[in-house]
Amino acid sequence: MPLDPMSYDELPYTCSAMPYAQPDRLATLATLFGMTPPAVATCRVLELGCCDGSNIIATAHQLPQAECWGIDLSVPQIAHGQALVEALGLQNITLKPLNILEIEEDLGQFDYIIAHGIYSWVSAPVQAKIFQICKHHLTPQGVAYLSYNTKPGWNIRDTLRDMMRYYGTAADAPKRTEQLKTLLQLIAKTIAADKTAYNQMISDELTHFVQLPEHFIFKEFLEEEHQPEYFHQFIAKAHSHGLEYLADAFFPTMLVNNFPPTVAEELYVFQNNLIHQEQMMDFLRNRRFRHTLLCHQGIPLNRHLSPEVLNYFYIASSLQPVANTTKPLQQFANAQGSVSTEQPIIQLALHYLSQQWPKAVAFTELVAQIKSHQDYSPQVQEQAILADALFNCYAKGLMDWYTQPPQLITTITTYPQASSLARWQARHGQRVTNQRSEVVTLENGIGLRLLPYLDGTHDRTALLKQLNDWVEQGLLTIHIKHQETDEAIDLSAENRPEILEKLLADTLQLIAQTALLVA
Repeated sequence: MPLDPMSYDELPYTCSAMPYAQPDRLATLATLFGMTPPAVATCRVLELGCCDGSNIIATAHQLPQAECWGIDLSVPQIAHGQALVEALGLQNITLKPLNILEIEEDLGQFDYIIAHGIYSWVSAPVQAKIFQICKHHLTPQGVAYLSYNTKPGWNIRDTLRDMMRYYGTAADAPKRTEQLKTLLQLIAKTIAADKTAYNQMISDELTHFVQLPEHFIFKEFLEEEHQPEYFHQFIAKAHSHGLEYLADAFFPTMLVNNFPPTVAEELYVFQNNLIHQEQMMDFLRNRRFRHTLLCHQGIPLNRHLSPEVLNYFYIASSLQPVANTTKPLQQFANAQGSVSTEQPIIQLALHYLSQQWPKAVAFTELVAQIKSHQDYSPQVQEQAILADALFNCYAKGLMDWYTQPPQLITTITTYPQASSLARWQARHGQRVTNQRSEVVTLENGIGLRLLPYLDGTHDRTALLKQLNDWVEQGLLTIHIKHQETDEAIDLSAENRPEILEKLLADTLQLIAQTALLVA
């Protein structure tokens, strides 16, 4: 069985949408490596161990023409997800409480199969069943996603797990996690008293451990079944079931040139044995978790990647120009890193993408926009330079590519409309899922309060009235400082309309930039 149902229901696992486990991420990488994956818009998707359906519901919500299935052992979790499905009025999704071992052939075939956070926590027979499902229920050009804990990263963590399981003997899950707090205090005292190499490794793991939610601690460290394995061992099992390694859902981790040059040079020696090369990279990174994409054996895969594939994709980039960079060099940066260039065509492209963010732009549209620029006419060879630069940005995780762009808008219309999923989540005080399948936090607290009212029936006047009502009712407190003096500004009857209007404009812009608005 995937998990002990009693412990699973006793301490439910909190779930969320996962951008790296969405059909388009799988389709993009399949296309990149030469496959012809099924069209995302009309695909069939199966998620094994879907928890409360948070991820597969986000998929169904964003792909109304797709057919989505979610299966999980927990009856309460499925019931929770079904309530959301009904609230959103989704007609293209089925959630079923079902043991993975009970899945029959009549379930049909799927273009994309997802099993996140399941494989390492089940018995060998269930692991084999997961592979069998991927083999027998995956369409010919379909892609399966499996995530799992890996060695060597889990070698030291397994020591911590053994320690916790030995110490935490209470019958119920909440009490066992409480016992662990006492154990952690003991470990902390030991580490403080003796700075050995072993204690330092344990200390590093505890730094990560204390940040984890309670339900995650129970699953990772206290569940009976837990079988981390080396990447090459996982792939050998996949091969035995007629499946082939396609890619990692995090593409940059596959590339040796993301290591320092001297290390990359040594890794290039293994370029003719991809599995061996990636296993070596896992050793060097002490990797503890993987998101592996599989396809059917026998499908020709192109491992000699070329920037020419860009013609198949849409590009989204949050890279923003950095002020005060020395001309002609221009730097662009985001949370993932930065890139600098003197090439005008690359600068124009990154500027345009930054203006369109979070929308995704077709490469052909991007080239057309550059060609329409009054002061610049790119040469054919420069287009090749641009494609190469964008490929390098993607390879370093600085931008996203799509076969189908996320359905969102950045224009604030007369009657702004946020997605129905985000509105429901905001109304119930939950984390909000945007149109890029990301769980986002609005820096402006007013945004979360305002989201339920962005249903396409409230214009700015109505939204301003709502803000004003909240202020008068004492439900909304606004703290504003003067830009020049940094002194607090009192919200009086005279200046309130102007302040609220600016606050609304800023909040709507933030919501748009967070990829929450739809047409």
